Amino acid sequence: MKKHSVRISTALMLMLLAVVCTFNITYFTATEYYNSRLDELEELETRYSKLKSVADIVDKYFVGEYEEADAIEVALAGYVAGLDDVWSAYYTAEQTASIEEDEANQYVGIGVTYSTAAESLYQITAVTPGGPADLAGILPGDKLLTAAGVDVNTLETGDDLAALVKGEIGTQVTIVVERAGEPLTFNITRDVIYTYSVTSRMLENNVGYIAIADFDSNVDDEFREHLTTLQEQGAKGFIFDVRNNPGGYVSVMHEMLDGLLPEGPVITMVDKAGEEMPLTSDADMLEMPMVVVTNEYSVSAAEFFAAALQEYDMATVVGTKTSGKGYSQQTFKLNDGSSVHISTTRYYTPKGNSLAETGVTPDLVVELPLEDLNLLLSGKLADADDEQLQSAIKAVNSLIAALPVETPAEGETTETTTTETPAE
Repeated sequence: MKKHSVRISTALMLMLLAVVCTFNITYFTATEYYNSRLDELEELETRYSKLKSVADIVDKYFVGEYEEADAIEVALAGYVAGLDDVWSAYYTAEQTASIEEDEANQYVGIGVTYSTAAESLYQITAVTPGGPADLAGILPGDKLLTAAGVDVNTLETGDDLAALVKGEIGTQVTIVVERAGEPLTFNITRDVIYTYSVTSRMLENNVGYIAIADFDSNVDDEFREHLTTLQEQGAKGFIFDVRNNPGGYVSVMHEMLDGLLPEGPVITMVDKAGEEMPLTSDADMLEMPMVVVTNEYSVSAAEFFAAALQEYDMATVVGTKTSGKGYSQQTFKLNDGSSVHISTTRYYTPKGNSLAETGVTPDLVVELPLEDLNLLLSGKLADADDEQLQSAIKAVNSLIAALPVETPAEGETTETTTTETPAE
C-alpha cells in the first residue's frame, strides 16, 4: 500500500511540475512575443510620428475645408513617389479598376477613340465596328460637345471624359456631337467593348506586317492568330512593329517569344532576395527573316521582345533606341480597392544583359522627324512617309533575297514545259 501511495504522489508531483513548466514556457513565450510586438509598435510610432504631428497640426489650426480621406490618398501617393522609381505608383480604387479594365482588353462603354482636336474639342478618331456608337451612327471625325450632359470643354483630362462615357452594361448615355457644323444628339446604350492589340496586313513582296500595341492579356493568342494567317497567305518574312508599345505582362511576352526563338533562355528575373526565376523557350521556332521596329516609346516587354530576337540573331532591329527599363512590377491590391504598383524584380536578356537605362540600340538607326512622329502617335502617318517602316521593309527584303535558293535533291528532276513550233 505504501509503495502504491508513493507512486500516486510521485505521479501527482510530476503532473504538477509539468503544468508549472508548461505555464512558464507559455508565459515566457507570450512575454517574448508581446515584447517583440511592442518593439514593432514603438518603431512604427517613431517612423510615422512626423506624419501624425502634421495631421494633428492640420486638425487644430487649418481653417480651410478639406476631406481627410483625400489628404490620406495624396500622402500614400507621395510615399510611393518617394521611392524615386518612375515605374512605381500608388493608385486609387478608381484608377486601379480602370487599369485592370485596360489590361483585360475589354471595358463597358460605347466604343469610341478620341483625341483633342482643334478648338479644344474632343474629336472622335475611331469607332469600334459593331459597337454601340457605331450602331447608333457616330462617325470618325465627329467632334464631341457634351457627354452625359457635361460640356467636354470643362473637363480637365481624357480620364474625366472616359468616366462619363463608361458605366454599367445596359445603361444609356447621351452624347452630343458636332458634324458639318450641326449638333447631333445620340442616346447610346453601353455594352462590353472588346479591344484588340494586334493588327496585321500583307505588304508588297509577301512581307507580313504585324503591329503589337501592348503585351496585355490575350495578346499572345492574338499574335499567334495573325502570324499563322499571314503564313498561310504566303508570307516570306515578317516585320514586328513595337513602336509606342508601353509593355505589359512578362508571361504574355514569353509565350510570344517562345514561338519565335530556338531552345534556350528567354528572360531571367531576379527578386529582392536575389532568387533567380528563369524562363526558357523550346526548340520550336520561326525560321524566317524577321525585323523588329522600335522607337523611344518602346518600353519594358516591347524593348525586351526586340532585345531577345536581336541577341539570338533571329531579327534585325530598325528604328531608334528604346526607353531603357530593366525592372518588372507587381501590383498589390489593398482592402479598399486601391493598389500599390512597385518594382519587384530586375530582368535580364538571354545573354544576361540588363536594359535599365541602356535600352536596345537598333542594328539600323533610323530617326523619325518630330512632325512624322506626332502623326505616328495619332495613327495618321502613311506607310510611304514612314521612314522607319520603309527602312524595315528594305531590311527584310534583303534578308529574303539572301535566302538560299532551293535546289532539287539528287536524282530529282525539275519539271519544265516546252512549246514546239509546228513544221510549216
